[in-house]
Amino acid sequence: MSAAHPGSSSTPDGPAEDGDGPGAASLGWLPEDLAELDAEAPPRVPVGRLVVGALSLLLVVVILAWALPWVAGASWAEIVGTLASLPRWALPTMALLGAGALLLEALTVRAAVPGSRYREALLGHAAASGTALALPGGSVLGLGLLAWILRRAGIALPVILTGIIAASLVEMVITSVLVPLLGLGAYALGSALVPAITLPGALWAALLAVIGAGIVLALTAVLLRRSVLTAVLERLGELVPAHLARGILAQRDALLEMLRRRPAALVLPTLAARALQWAALLLAVAAVGAEVPVLLTLAIFALGRVLSLVPLTPGGAGITETVGAAALVALGVAAADAAAAMLLLLVTMLLVPLLAGALAVLVTFVVLPSRRGGGAQSVSS
Repeated sequence: MSAAHPGSSSTPDGPAEDGDGPGAASLGWLPEDLAELDAEAPPRVPVGRLVVGALSLLLVVVILAWALPWVAGASWAEIVGTLASLPRWALPTMALLGAGALLLEALTVRAAVPGSRYREALLGHAAASGTALALPGGSVLGLGLLAWILRRAGIALPVILTGIIAASLVEMVITSVLVPLLGLGAYALGSALVPAITLPGALWAALLAVIGAGIVLALTAVLLRRSVLTAVLERLGELVPAHLARGILAQRDALLEMLRRRPAALVLPTLAARALQWAALLLAVAAVGAEVPVLLTLAIFALGRVLSLVPLTPGGAGITETVGAAALVALGVAAADAAAAMLLLLVTMLLVPLLAGALAVLVTFVVLPSRRGGGAQSVSS
């Protein structure tokens, strides 16, 4: 498929329509292999990466099977007994909250990519999220899959690149800075109200996350200054041809225009998604019949989002639940109840995104091509 007009969108059933939204830029600056991106060829995942992904998921199972009950101080018989006694609303509610978070996050993607339709934004985001959780280093692969789905829908590549960077910055600010800061504040206030309560390691983990993300954001802000970016490109000399340097500066301008013109549309959906996930933790605790101060549940949730950045397992799965169970036990929750609550939360945080990602890949590569008369395409080699 040939490149769409900059700042425009087109579909297989009709011509592209011009647009002047943020992110519009000429394709001429792109390297030839990117400017001629083949929308018919999906990104390929090496078999080795799939094997490592399977091993990583196996590690999650091992952590949950061994470390979770050991840290919580409960046997699996006790945990299973608690899970069996959960109210009927518990599991469907966790699934709905997980789906709601994905639906909201897709609104941020749509706002970041002018001209995109919600269907493509949702398919791309679900596929990207599932890939990021299923494969080590899957975030980059997931973003590539998101870009391919949007590109196939006729969105100009510079618009996609600007949108992905904008959405990624929003995610970093909310998940790596705002949520940990709220968690720190909630922990400090909650500890003042209930002095005997402590959450091991929560303070330092949140502080490190905020400091690390703050440094990255500060460096990004400095680099996005036109004078700084221009100086960096000039120092790179022949490594960055003049036409490529002009394109990078154009994308920088488009990104800042995007952030200025659509702050609410970019931030509010992802912020609401995190609120739904926090609500899932609150309801998981309530489902097992435990009582935890609301402020401290926010601290536990923030700690979980910090641990999700640990690259050892997909999305920090297993590690997050184990540490969360230990924190709940430290707050006075019974061992089996704490472990069961965190396993219930796992439905919202891991199982729903993985299943949604698998469904998005199925729809993208099997259902839609078959409806157009094409064959299914493989995403692995």
